[in-house]
Amino acid sequence: MKSTTDVLIIGGGIAGVSTLYHLTKMGLTDVMLTEKLELTSGSTWHAAGNLPHFSNSYNIMKLQQYSIDLYSRLQAETGQQVDHHQTGAIRLAHTQDRMDEFQRVAAMSDLAGLDLEIVDNQRLQELFPFLDTTGLVGGLWDPADGHIDPTSVTNAMAAGARAAGATIVRNNPVKSIEQQANGRWTVTTEKGVIDAGKIVNAAGFRCNEVAEMIGHRLPVCSMEHQFVVTDNVPELEARDTMLPMLRDPDVSYYLRQEGKGFILGPYEKDGIPWAVDGVPTAFGQELLQPSLDRIEDIMCTAMEQVGIVANAGIKTTVNGPITYTPDGHPLIGPVHGYDNYFVCTGFNFGIVQGGGAGHFMAQWIVDGHPELDLFELDPRRFGDYANHEYTVAKGTEVYANEYQLGFPNEYAMRPAKRGQKQAPIYQRQAEQNAVFGAYFGWERASWFAPQGSEATETHSFRRGNWFEPVAAECQLVQQHVGVLDLSPFTKFEISGSGAHAWLESFSPNRIPTQTGNIALAHPLTNDGGIAWEFSITKLESGHYYMMAPAAGELLIEDWLRTRLPKDGSVALTNITRDYGTLVLAGPDARKVLQQLTETDLSNAAFPWFTGQEIQVAGVPTRALRMNFVGELGWELHHPIEHQEALYDALMAAGKAFNIGNFGLRAMDSMRLEKGYSMWGHDLNSEFSILESNLSFFVKMGKGEFEGKAALSIEKEAGIKQKMMLIEVHSTDLDAANGMEPIYHDGKAVGQVSSGGYGHRCQKSLALAYIQSDYLDKPLTVKILGDHYPISCLKKPPYDASSERLKSDD
Repeated sequence: MKSTTDVLIIGGGIAGVSTLYHLTKMGLTDVMLTEKLELTSGSTWHAAGNLPHFSNSYNIMKLQQYSIDLYSRLQAETGQQVDHHQTGAIRLAHTQDRMDEFQRVAAMSDLAGLDLEIVDNQRLQELFPFLDTTGLVGGLWDPADGHIDPTSVTNAMAAGARAAGATIVRNNPVKSIEQQANGRWTVTTEKGVIDAGKIVNAAGFRCNEVAEMIGHRLPVCSMEHQFVVTDNVPELEARDTMLPMLRDPDVSYYLRQEGKGFILGPYEKDGIPWAVDGVPTAFGQELLQPSLDRIEDIMCTAMEQVGIVANAGIKTTVNGPITYTPDGHPLIGPVHGYDNYFVCTGFNFGIVQGGGAGHFMAQWIVDGHPELDLFELDPRRFGDYANHEYTVAKGTEVYANEYQLGFPNEYAMRPAKRGQKQAPIYQRQAEQNAVFGAYFGWERASWFAPQGSEATETHSFRRGNWFEPVAAECQLVQQHVGVLDLSPFTKFEISGSGAHAWLESFSPNRIPTQTGNIALAHPLTNDGGIAWEFSITKLESGHYYMMAPAAGELLIEDWLRTRLPKDGSVALTNITRDYGTLVLAGPDARKVLQQLTETDLSNAAFPWFTGQEIQVAGVPTRALRMNFVGELGWELHHPIEHQEALYDALMAAGKAFNIGNFGLRAMDSMRLEKGYSMWGHDLNSEFSILESNLSFFVKMGKGEFEGKAALSIEKEAGIKQKMMLIEVHSTDLDAANGMEPIYHDGKAVGQVSSGGYGHRCQKSLALAYIQSDYLDKPLTVKILGDHYPISCLKKPPYDASSERLKSDD
């Protein structure tokens, strides 16, 4: 066994082998994989091997598309049999909500170059002659769906990797892992010690055994998943071609042909977590005890819908463990707080995602980031709140909701393990009938239900029960004054003699040199994409106060930590939990705030986009005159222990001005009216800062900064696409679900990044990336199956000159 390698992958399931294979495709040959038992010994070998494109996430759809494309050519490339069957698949809809979901996903598939088709009941029966369509309102057809043998496809990638020079060592469990001072890893295995430059934890349901050797724990648990394999069915024996796959997400099962019989796979509502106290040491290619009574109701419904299943005897019941994360998406990327350490695990759809996961994991390792912005799969999307108890509870919840409709905000409002992180004024907001969602563990007020009504969101792809209350919140901020809690902001204090030069080294914008000045900046990837965003204020102490998106806290901290000067000239302190943030906004904001401070708040003394350290109702406050809603106002950053007192003082001082609360939905509506883009929605690494229409924040004349060379090349070549604020000419629908395609003459030429209704200007609005050649041509956007004309706006439809922001009244 070799003793040194550039990259060591731990785990020989489909994700680990795919990563090894794709590293060789990127030119790395000094790469190695070690497996405790035999390849595919974990969840891979007993997986059903289904290959759907369908997903409510565009990135997951693209990841699965990559896998399926790879598998279709892998046999010809490697000479290894993969047993790939492209049968097509239908999904059934019993409700209009489900059809809305299908319409949304079919539209996204246009952007991905797929051919998903909405079909009626007659077409469903043509595709699947044995289906009873009673109670159905239609379905979705994917002609490229199918299934594959998991063991064969994994071994084919292993053969390809070996042929390119990679090393695979089987029956070689890892005993210990230790990082050296130079950042390399010493991995002790049963067959010897391996010195590795980088390691990848791809150990599947044993990933936490590996993680604990390093000193941390991953948010991954295992769930029992059962499926039934039937005896041969005469009606299938009489057919020359395979039936398409069938999925009924409303009943919660999949059904596909296996030989001349069926595989029936239900997802029961009361799923069973497995090995919550640790995986048995000797567990390998084994199955768990079946329990058909748990899935009997779902099986009976499937037999009613497809009568020939009822006459089939059960040949085998497979019950095996599959991994789940708290949100059902895998973990692909670096681990917070470590260098040269990645994970590629947590797959509950491992076969269809394994090929793409290995591809993007290899790009993480070689290029520093994948070609897609995969923050929704980055392990750093979870914080320390995602402990073992939380993970098991949320994983169980995800399993029960495997086929849940992909409504916006639905996941954030699920009930399991809520209240992980709460701002001090949480209870006060609850008393005001706040409807909360959980984001990065924080309970955040999405909107406020009218008093006397239930504080619950009715989920929809259309305008839901939040629409009118949010309109009232926007009107409150437009006409009077409102308070918004943004305490979850990621916050850092940066100090030291080298602080300014260090910040300049990665900021495309100039960093303030004068006390109280504020700058907005967007660190870039090497190819000019937006890695994240921040605002920064120079404090009286000479320190810098940085604010960044709440969900990006761990990613951003790693990004900054790995770039700190080695000479100690810069100190970085995460103060996210130490400071709260209350936004006070509206035309009466100055009148309210002036009652609570002796500081002059006039334009002359406190200009827009500046900050001062002041006292507000006796609370030391970093008051920043800026906000994300386009009204006169301040962000009030304060020691978190003073939040209740500050909030109460604001509410008391504002009572005469009709002060009230507003939530994230209202903020989103108002920021769209100003054309303000948001990281994680509109801004990501896939689009350059020039394409994102943020050239104002790029100062090419300043010194060098990361990504500058790429921007120079792009400017010379011409910007191929551009983010635009658009008006959607619709009276009852908004492009509020994301990734709605933009068309010209039937050709997809752009995509919505975020959208909604602007209640102050009473327009349906969206931000969208549109190919530059089509900006002056007639365009439409496809929303839930219908096309709506759009107009590209040259200026924001609300307060285009920002007079309200800069008001001196």
